[in-house]
Amino acid sequence: MAKLRQNIWFLFALLFLGSSVLLLFFLHQRWQLVVQEHSQLQQTQVQQLSSSVQSLLSVQQVLADLYHDQLVQLVQAESLDMTRGTSLLDHLMQNNRYATAYAVSQLDGNILLVSSNRTTAELGNLRQLNPELFDRALQSKRLVLGQTYYIPSMDMWTIPVRNVLHTIDDQPIAMMALGVSLKQDLNAFVSPLLLPKDNHLALIRQQDGFYQFIAGSGSAIAQRYEAPVALSVLQELQYQLKHSTNLSLQQLRQTEDIHSVVLSTSSGKVQAVLRYLPEYQLWAVSKLHTRVIQQAFWRDIWRYLAVFVLSQLLLFLLVRTIAQAERSRRVELLFEATHDQLTGLPNRNYIRQYRSKLLGEKAKGCYLLFLDLDNFKTINDSFGHELGDAVLREVARRIQEQASSANSIVRHGGDEFLIFQPGRSEQEAVQLANQLIEHLSSPYLVNKLHFVLGASIGIAHYPSHVHQLDDLIRAADVAMYEAKKTKNNVFLYSKQLDEQYQRRFSIEQRLRTAIEQQHLFMVYQPQLDANNQLYGVEALVRWQDPADGFIPPDQFIPVAEKSGQMPLLGQFIMQQAFTEIRTMQQQLGQSFQLSLNISVRQLLQADFLTQLSQHIQQSGLSATQLTIELTESILIEDHEHICQLLNNIKQLGCKISMDDFGTGYSSLSMLRTLPVDELKIDKSFVDCIQDDETCRNMTASIIAIGQRMKLITIAEGVEHDYERDLLVQMGCQHFQGYFFAKPMPASALKSYLESLPISQ
Repeated sequence: MAKLRQNIWFLFALLFLGSSVLLLFFLHQRWQLVVQEHSQLQQTQVQQLSSSVQSLLSVQQVLADLYHDQLVQLVQAESLDMTRGTSLLDHLMQNNRYATAYAVSQLDGNILLVSSNRTTAELGNLRQLNPELFDRALQSKRLVLGQTYYIPSMDMWTIPVRNVLHTIDDQPIAMMALGVSLKQDLNAFVSPLLLPKDNHLALIRQQDGFYQFIAGSGSAIAQRYEAPVALSVLQELQYQLKHSTNLSLQQLRQTEDIHSVVLSTSSGKVQAVLRYLPEYQLWAVSKLHTRVIQQAFWRDIWRYLAVFVLSQLLLFLLVRTIAQAERSRRVELLFEATHDQLTGLPNRNYIRQYRSKLLGEKAKGCYLLFLDLDNFKTINDSFGHELGDAVLREVARRIQEQASSANSIVRHGGDEFLIFQPGRSEQEAVQLANQLIEHLSSPYLVNKLHFVLGASIGIAHYPSHVHQLDDLIRAADVAMYEAKKTKNNVFLYSKQLDEQYQRRFSIEQRLRTAIEQQHLFMVYQPQLDANNQLYGVEALVRWQDPADGFIPPDQFIPVAEKSGQMPLLGQFIMQQAFTEIRTMQQQLGQSFQLSLNISVRQLLQADFLTQLSQHIQQSGLSATQLTIELTESILIEDHEHICQLLNNIKQLGCKISMDDFGTGYSSLSMLRTLPVDELKIDKSFVDCIQDDETCRNMTASIIAIGQRMKLITIAEGVEHDYERDLLVQMGCQHFQGYFFAKPMPASALKSYLESLPISQ
């Protein structure tokens, strides 16, 4: 490439040579295209002529069949009603705009009836007029065409058509004759084709080689009806067909395909396209002189040659300035590669290209503000990406208004922006972040629509927090996600925050492996009634990691929810709990309830109900002994859909429990419509039941609601005897907590249950 730039004229020579070769190739392709276009035009002409002739003669056949019986009745009558016959033929004429005259003759050719526009004397004897046509018609049950002839009185060429009239026993009784005008009818069929000069369209009779019809330019067209096609032309046609298609004329008549050949005639070479119409023994032919094709080719070629010469001249002029143009283009490409097309701000490529510039002097340091818009996805989903792009442009403009010229603003992707603030204090970075949030939170008016957005910003510092640019961006990103928990907030990066992030990431990565390698296990916490009799157990999952030891559920359950692993974890819990509890029930000969916590995401899985039913059947556990625990957060989902899901679970025989009741989104109206069997009083109410009157009253209200609605109530987190006694006084039915038993593995649960009476 460097050598080409050094010798630009050598490059020009290469381009000229290449373009010349391309021109020759193009000229060849253009010639082929022109030939193909004219051939396609001729094929269309032949196809349309064939369709037009068949349509025309089909009309004649239909009219002949329509009036056949009436004409037969006239001929068979004892006395021929000339008036009625003439009227009938005139009526045929009125219904057939193609006809020049109608006549009916005896089988010897003598005229019986004729339409009023002609006389018997004019027509003479039909058999004597054309014996061959008359005899062929007698042998056919369809229309038979005769040789085209001229009618001086009407100044038109006419195709004679014959059709035999038969009696009921299929005996010929008369002959109906019809003339089809070429002057007004077949010419009308081909006139829309706009035949060019030296282009002829014709119908040629198979039996004698005469023209049945011909159209095109030339003064001697009419004379061609009086003589057949030259024998030399037919021989040339036979030869060319044999050479190009390997078919004879006889074989071609059996295919009805359209074929194209080039013939040498006395007037020069012609391109002929032909098709055989077997029903009427006609050849539909389109003839076009090759000089027409050549003229069309050269008419276009001069323009292309002119364009070629002009293009080479322009190329010559362009070569002289190509170095400057290339240099300018390189600058433009670099800008496009390092800047966002939507907002005009620098992009990620800019960060890689100018990382030293962005970070500034290490001694002074640099703060990075990682900004992410809150709820921007809602705009794209609700109003489309075009409107979302308009909002992003306005956001970029507002950020530029707030940031000083010393700051570098980068669109990191989507609705994320980076603001590099070199050589400033932490206080100034936080102040800028708050100003940005305030400015970006002002209402937006875009395309006559009002929007209110927020922004969450994470801040990290180079080099005190990290020593590499990629690490700086990641650190600010981690801080931004922490700020996003409360929305419209600013959060500073810290080592502890990074440790928490790394901890969550590590848990997410290892959780799937933990399920597969059976590092998770189940424990069960008993649920007792006021008489210390067993009501049931709640299944709880635990994780004992080989490296980190025990990982609490409040750490890995939220991670499973956010990372989409909750359905897999839920399947493990169901399979393990169902199998262990069913085995324990069989060993003890006891039946009791099993409570299972189901997350909203797991419940809304399309195949949850199927999986639940399969696990119940495979384990042998009775569905009536299973209680599905759901938190109140489920009430923020589609209420009708949730009701349908819960009803389907109820149909399996399972009970539904509302966990942590009173701490979230519950309302009496929703509780009335949900198929709930059980309310679980949250531990937060139980903890303050003795010292807090409001808490005590709320707990009593929950128990009263359960009693009124005939629901089972279970108090969670009971750790002291006074808590149990107060709950019993309020009417609570069942209890769960450390006061009775801690969660325990299945082996320990079995020993515990053997010492307890079972609720009847």
